[in-house]
Amino acid sequence: MTDQPRGLSSSGPRRPRSSRLRLLPGGSVSPEPSFRLLTQISAALSTSLDLDQTLRDTLERLNATIAFDAATVFLLDDGGRELKVKAAIGVPVSLAELTSFKVGEGVVGWVVQHATTALIANSAVDARYKSTGPARQARTVLAAPLRTATGVLGALVLVRPAAEPFGPDHQRLVEAVAGQAAVAIEHSRLFETERASRRRAEALLEAAQACSEAVTVPELLQRAVKRVAVTMRARGAAIFLPDEDLATIAGVFEGGDEPTSILQGVVKQRIDAFPLGRALRDAHDPIVVDPTDLRDLIPEVVFTRLAARQLVIVPIRWHDQLLAALVVGFAPGADAGPAEVELLNEVGRQVALGMERLRLQGRVQEQVNQMAVVGERNRIARDLHDGIVQYVYALGLNLEHARDLLQADPPAAATILTQSVEQVNHVLSEMRTFIYQLRPIIMREKEIGQWIADLCRQFQQATSIDVVTQIGKTGGRELSPEISIALFRIIQETLANIYKHASARTATLLLEFQPEGVRLRIADDGIGFDPARRGAPEIGHGHGLANIEERVRDLNGTVSVDSAPGHGSRLEAVIPYR
Repeated sequence: MTDQPRGLSSSGPRRPRSSRLRLLPGGSVSPEPSFRLLTQISAALSTSLDLDQTLRDTLERLNATIAFDAATVFLLDDGGRELKVKAAIGVPVSLAELTSFKVGEGVVGWVVQHATTALIANSAVDARYKSTGPARQARTVLAAPLRTATGVLGALVLVRPAAEPFGPDHQRLVEAVAGQAAVAIEHSRLFETERASRRRAEALLEAAQACSEAVTVPELLQRAVKRVAVTMRARGAAIFLPDEDLATIAGVFEGGDEPTSILQGVVKQRIDAFPLGRALRDAHDPIVVDPTDLRDLIPEVVFTRLAARQLVIVPIRWHDQLLAALVVGFAPGADAGPAEVELLNEVGRQVALGMERLRLQGRVQEQVNQMAVVGERNRIARDLHDGIVQYVYALGLNLEHARDLLQADPPAAATILTQSVEQVNHVLSEMRTFIYQLRPIIMREKEIGQWIADLCRQFQQATSIDVVTQIGKTGGRELSPEISIALFRIIQETLANIYKHASARTATLLLEFQPEGVRLRIADDGIGFDPARRGAPEIGHGHGLANIEERVRDLNGTVSVDSAPGHGSRLEAVIPYR
């Protein structure tokens, strides 16, 4: 015997001694209890926010007026073909064990099919009666349809011994109660439908806003998955982002408010390492995973993290290309129906549209940047030709003239050499102007702390690696254009190395303005490497670290790298102000 829901009993009939309708002379029923019952039930059904509990209370009140052994409310399913239990009292089994009926099957199915009340005095001799348990004594059954203006929703069934048959007065009262209950059920369904439609509209609107407002793919996915988790009242939600080759998981975006590292454990794992990943390669429609299949289809860490009874996995595609996968976990008793699955599928299409928008914007921005680079190169070429080149050309003519006069007229040659020195200083001034103009534009428009913070924030949004920055006070010192450019490129290069090679979750950046020079320190909690093995495919692989050392050395600075396998890495550079 399973646990019984509230109101179910296996200890026998629930029949209070004072529960029977009072008979008046001539066999009629006293109207007072009936009127009071209908008034109470009408008030409860019209104001209740918990329909299941109210239906059970209605059956309890009805039992206080009409004595019976058991009462059950059956409702038609969404397909209109099967009747399932919605509420019951006095039934010696749990709701999960009660038999469902097809329309036309048993007394319940007959009542719904014919939209007519069935009053059976002796179940043993009525072919419509279908027992749901062991053979018992004959029963008297009163079954009334739950009927509204739009049709029949189900049936209310009362059962008691055949020796105590229900009468016409009982029938009229039960039909009135069934009518009240039918109206309440229909209103409840309309309310749920309206709420579901509103929730669907809100989810689609929020997904569309996230897709139209996000400026990076990570921001888009993070916002989308959070809204899905909240709107769907899900146990948890996540979006898995594959790499371009669909070989490994490139990133995971969770729906929780606090960042966690649990699901991050599947990053860089191969997609075909678990069956669901292989299924996603060819899936175009949402996949609903039942509890028995969860542990066989998804990584154990995902199952544990979401703590879900059912998962809905939505492949996010654009023109047959798999861009990502949305995974939503639902709690026991809150399984996703067809409407929820279709809603998640529509959200997936919105996310795909947003990702494609960002991809196209990225391509347009690349083209704009390329055009800007070409335009800047042409401007520099013009300025060099019209300015510095002309000064250098004039300087060369003056030096040739001074050479020719050096023997014949030394004073005149000295005068020309003096003019040439002035021209050299002018050329140097022009060159400094060019260097300043060549600095990244954000360095010309913002304070150093601001452009470093912006650079780190953009890196964090693009890679999901947290970067903690700490910028010291300048103390009134201004960095030269050469030092500003060097710092900008060093930070860019170091962060790129952390993303490509370190497998880090967090990084820290410290910039201090010391008396002897500016000090930059960048550290991460990644896998680390052996600095002695510079040729190994780790953080020191390639030209990145060599370029950093060369930049610092050209500015008479020093750079050091401290790392060990499994202990992260730290780069520190000190550059003098002059």
